[in-house]
Amino acid sequence: MTLPLDNHSASSNGCSSPTIQSNNPHLSNGEGEGEGSNGSNAAAGGSSNSSSSSRSDSENASGSNGLCRYPGQPQQTSRTCLRDSPYSEEQVVRLIMQELHDRGFVDTLNHLQKESGFTLEDEPTARFRASILAGEWDQVKDALLSIGLSSEENKNAALFAIKRQQFLEMLEERQLKQALMILQNELTTLTQDIPQLHRLSSLLMCPTPEELRIAASWDGSKGRSRFQVLESLQSYISPGKMVPVHRMETLFDQAIERQCDVCERHVISAGHDLYSDHSCASSVFPPELQINLKGHEDEVWYVAFSPDGQYLASASRDKTCILWSTSDYSIVHRLVGHDGEVSYLEWSPDSSMIVSASNDKTLRLWDVATGKCKNTYTGHEETASSCKWLDDERFITGSLDQKIIIWSTNGLLVKQISSPRVHDMVVSVESSLLLAADNNSSVHVYDLSTLTFLYKLEEPTTIMSLALSSNSRYCLTELRTGSLHMWDLETRTRVRDFSGHIQGGYVIRCTFAGLDDRFVATGSEDGTLFVWSRSTGRLLERLKSHAKSINGCAWSKQVSALATASDDKTICIWPAYHGAPSDISRNVAGQSSRSETSLNDTDDRSMMSTV
Repeated sequence: MTLPLDNHSASSNGCSSPTIQSNNPHLSNGEGEGEGSNGSNAAAGGSSNSSSSSRSDSENASGSNGLCRYPGQPQQTSRTCLRDSPYSEEQVVRLIMQELHDRGFVDTLNHLQKESGFTLEDEPTARFRASILAGEWDQVKDALLSIGLSSEENKNAALFAIKRQQFLEMLEERQLKQALMILQNELTTLTQDIPQLHRLSSLLMCPTPEELRIAASWDGSKGRSRFQVLESLQSYISPGKMVPVHRMETLFDQAIERQCDVCERHVISAGHDLYSDHSCASSVFPPELQINLKGHEDEVWYVAFSPDGQYLASASRDKTCILWSTSDYSIVHRLVGHDGEVSYLEWSPDSSMIVSASNDKTLRLWDVATGKCKNTYTGHEETASSCKWLDDERFITGSLDQKIIIWSTNGLLVKQISSPRVHDMVVSVESSLLLAADNNSSVHVYDLSTLTFLYKLEEPTTIMSLALSSNSRYCLTELRTGSLHMWDLETRTRVRDFSGHIQGGYVIRCTFAGLDDRFVATGSEDGTLFVWSRSTGRLLERLKSHAKSINGCAWSKQVSALATASDDKTICIWPAYHGAPSDISRNVAGQSSRSETSLNDTDDRSMMSTV
């Protein structure tokens, strides 16, 4: 938010104009140079002729874009420029001025304006800004036109934004007649967006200012709405006239984002350090931070973090599921009830329920808070190979029995269609897509809302598992031959291959991982975790984590960690590391302390060790 600089420049709603008030006769006061120059010259004993002369000097010294040089003061040319720069001096100086203004350094800004001869904004632009922030609507239109807009379309769009603000303020003040006149005589002439005009007209029915602000999603004339209007208008005004809001910070953000984009090991949002270039540690998942969880009595076949990041759930050949707390990786609940091995589980979107799928051909719905079974589902004639939630009340399952079924949490079968034998399945509720891998070499793509078939993706061999990126654009296919392919669902083309791991006749679940799905991860039958760069396909990590085959991987952006499940009856947690290499030992000490606490517990806590 722009800071008020002094009592002269602060507007009624707490925002301020960047035109600086000063007693210095050589600084513009934003109210018209003639008046300021006349007053200052009179104070100095000068005449009206000197005031006129000052205005002429200012006009003669104006830059090509009309920005005023300061009158009556020769420009200081004794400064030494330490280096050549390809960037415009005027633009650089004005960006610095804007940042000084926003941070409240009024004296420094005044000095810079005097020394450089540049102003942050010329007088018409400053007048326009002040009119908006003060709500002086009768003057805003003329002030806007004095700036000059590139097209009639831009002028109408800018005027519509201004008049919409005026209309809302009239309603807030309960001046309904004036508001109706603005709507009928002005707003309707500036846009062809009939639905928007209907929405505005419906606001006339709001009985109180409070209900108006809620209905319009608007914070009122005393909030930041005027400043937000000013920001929106900048897209129609030349940046040479009005510097885009927070422009220097925008350039900083873009520079950091670019550095992060080219960093293959980037795992979390970057900080705001401007003194050094961004870089991540050489290892994304340092072995020193690895945590082992022991609690199952047989092979662990599946792991998944809860959407809120508070829990990790694991499914095992021992016919149970375990819920672990991610705060200390202690066991919260053991879910006991299946008569066969548990091969799959899935969290509800609100993290309150889990569906588990077992080789006993049933599904069970569990309450996370109590660890109790809420419902048991029978309908599949073979093991359900996958399950995905559609919302907090419905989930969908695929099975080797050639059925895809939608269930409700109250225990009912909602819908069923025939399908191929499903090895794995992923869904995107936002994109209304369902992808099912059959037991051969095809991915069948359906419209999720209707469960109608759309198209197929063909692979050269059997597909063992699927994974979908968080934006639903990319799909991973894990193949029996030890290859991992990435498909672009928009173009329906294979865009990247990943290889190196060992894959045979057993299912291994792959996943996207890292910030914005920058990584692709999967396990290997030799107990090794493989992590590649999604954008380049380059292998980043080869981590020996288990004594036997890894059956699946899961990533949590809330926890910033990978989890792997193995035939060796353990789960490994791999925290993503984003600090300096010298700080790893400090993190290891923290992990060890936490491990000791867990090991000393006696109430069915997990056995956890730091490797």
